[in-house]
Amino acid sequence: MLDLEKLRGILKRVGEEIGDLSKEKKVAIASHPSADLDSISSALALSLLIKSRSNTIPCYISSGGFDTLAKRVYEDAVSKGYMGDCPANLQSNWILLVVDTPCRRASAECSSFDAVYVIDHHMSSGEEPRYPGIVYPEASSTTELCTLMLEETSTDIPDPQLANKILAGILYDTRTLTLASIIAIEATRYLMRWGARIGEALHLIRRSPGVDERIARLKAMSRVMIYRSGEILLCITHVGAYEASAAQILIGGGCDLAIVISEKDGETRVVGRCSEEFCREAGLGDMILDDLVKIYGGGWGGHRLAAVASVKASYEELLKKIPLLLGRKLGVEFMLLEK
Repeated sequence: MLDLEKLRGILKRVGEEIGDLSKEKKVAIASHPSADLDSISSALALSLLIKSRSNTIPCYISSGGFDTLAKRVYEDAVSKGYMGDCPANLQSNWILLVVDTPCRRASAECSSFDAVYVIDHHMSSGEEPRYPGIVYPEASSTTELCTLMLEETSTDIPDPQLANKILAGILYDTRTLTLASIIAIEATRYLMRWGARIGEALHLIRRSPGVDERIARLKAMSRVMIYRSGEILLCITHVGAYEASAAQILIGGGCDLAIVISEKDGETRVVGRCSEEFCREAGLGDMILDDLVKIYGGGWGGHRLAAVASVKASYEELLKKIPLLLGRKLGVEFMLLEK
């Protein structure tokens, strides 16, 4: 574990390298599929760094999609000229910044870029080439690392609303600072100097769902299949939209692990949420998503308690396979409860 002074030194060096490269090459940013608020807030912070150094706007590779909260922040950043959509085929003379995920789970092929930097707070498994940047598991979010990079490179935040959107990424991943590291507290302090306010940032997270989202939640609850093993409750359902919102509602309703499946455009999305207690020792990747990707192909991204996979399998196939795989992992047998 690095002390804070050494961490700040690394973030300053990495930020200056990225800023210098942005004067020579175009910059693309990518994260994991179904990018969340931590991903987009990190990208927004990096876009401010790049714009201040080279007066250019980075593009974001959005092919992996967004969750509901992240999409709103991303679309606002694009409309105000802080980021843009990447073209379909990136040519040479581009660098890639990967945030909130390792390269192997990013919505981009890292090997096709002239240079790659990875900024993440998840433990690297060592399965990929080491790219420059920083992977720091002691951080509670990627956004806090990118925020301290702004501070160490003396990058201004020109609008308090931008500071609020960046702060929202920290609040999102730290459960409103209840899981915050000292780095998150330092980053929050810095953002508040530029006009961010915790109450306003929380408003970006604690929104009232629209009628379509409420309908999706109700459909998910009406279709849920509940599997039990002892005190463990596994819930699996399917909807056409708002999968993450539906999964979170199921967790709030008492499920230990909630899986929400949707089939769109020839691919099947598997959105997972789990309770803090159930995933205390192992996250969603180790629990189930790694196994699904190995069997059906595709990829996954996300965190210990919230993640999404894209696989080539039907809902019916996954409904059979997930309880078996999870039971095998835990050494238990799941039984379907009658409705």
